[in-house]
Amino acid sequence: MSSDGLAAQLIRLGVGETAARTYLQMLESAPVTAEGLVCREDDAETVRLALEELADAGLAVPSGVDGAEFLPANPSEALTALTTRRQAELHDARLAVQTAYRVFRRAHSGMPNAQDLFEVVTGDAIIPRLRQLATTVRHQVRRLDSPPYFTGGRRNLLEEEQLRRGITYRCVYSGASFGNPGYLAENILPCLRAGEQARLLPELPVKLTLFDDRAATIALTIREADRNQSIVVVRPCSLFSALEGLFETSWAAALPLDRQGRMAEQPIRPIERQLLILLAAGLKDDEIAASLGVSRRTLFRYLETLMDRAGVSSRFQLGVFAAHNGWL
Repeated sequence: MSSDGLAAQLIRLGVGETAARTYLQMLESAPVTAEGLVCREDDAETVRLALEELADAGLAVPSGVDGAEFLPANPSEALTALTTRRQAELHDARLAVQTAYRVFRRAHSGMPNAQDLFEVVTGDAIIPRLRQLATTVRHQVRRLDSPPYFTGGRRNLLEEEQLRRGITYRCVYSGASFGNPGYLAENILPCLRAGEQARLLPELPVKLTLFDDRAATIALTIREADRNQSIVVVRPCSLFSALEGLFETSWAAALPLDRQGRMAEQPIRPIERQLLILLAAGLKDDEIAASLGVSRRTLFRYLETLMDRAGVSSRFQLGVFAAHNGWL
C-alpha cells in the first residue's frame, strides 16, 4: 500500500491528518525528534500535538535517554482500540440522528408513538416505498402473496437477484395468485427456479410482507382492494410480532410447491410416520426412542430431518404440517 493510502486509512480510523503524516515519517526514518519534525512541518505546536495524539493512541512511544526521540509502536493493539473507538463514535452518531428524527416527528405529529410505529402509504407513493424496503433487505423476506399487485404482477427481477446473493425468500401464495393471468409463468416460476421457497393456501387473510425483522407491509386482498388503495408499514412492536406469528402459522399449514409450481411430493418412511404418531400421542422423547428402538440422538436426527423437509421450526408446526399433508 502507498504511503498516501496508509495515511488515508489512519485518518479513516480517526487519526488526525498531521498525526498520520508523522506516523508515516516514523516508519520511514525512526527514531524521529520533535525538532526534526518541525523542520518538515514548520510549526512546533502542530508537531507537539501530533506526537501527543500518536502517543495517546498507542501508535508512538518515546525513546532515548531523555525521551526526546520517538519510535512507531506495534500497531496491533492500538489499531484495535482505534477501531473500537470509531465504532463507538458511529454508534453514538447513529443514536443522535435517530433521536433528532424522533424529536422532529413528535414536533410535527399529535401521535408521536403511532407515527414511530406505523406509516400509511397511498397512491403513487406505494411502489417506490415497497422498492425502498426491498432493496435494503439483508437476510430474509417472508410474504403472504395475493392479488391485486401494485406492480402489475411483472417479473420480480430484484427478488431473483437477491436470491442469487443468498437472501432467503419464503412465500405463501393464495389460490387467487395462480388464477391471476400470466402471474405463474412471469413471476412465480422464475422466483422458484432462483431459489424461492414457496407454499400454497386456498385463501389468505391479508397481503403481508416481512422485511427481515425491521418492517412489515400490510395491504388488503383482492376482495377489499377496490375500496382502499393503500399499504400500512409496521415497525417492530406487538403487532409486528403478531404478523410474524400469522405468517409462520400460514406457512406451517400451507402445501409445499416444487420449482415447477406443483405440489411437492413428501415421501415419508414408516419409522418416521410411527415417530409422528407417537409424538402426536404426547409421549416423551425417551418413551418414543424406546418404542422405536433407537437412541435419543437418532430420534433427534429424525425430528430434525422431518422439520427441515416440512420447512418448520417447532414440533407443533411439524404436527400441523404432518396432519395437513397426510403424513400421519
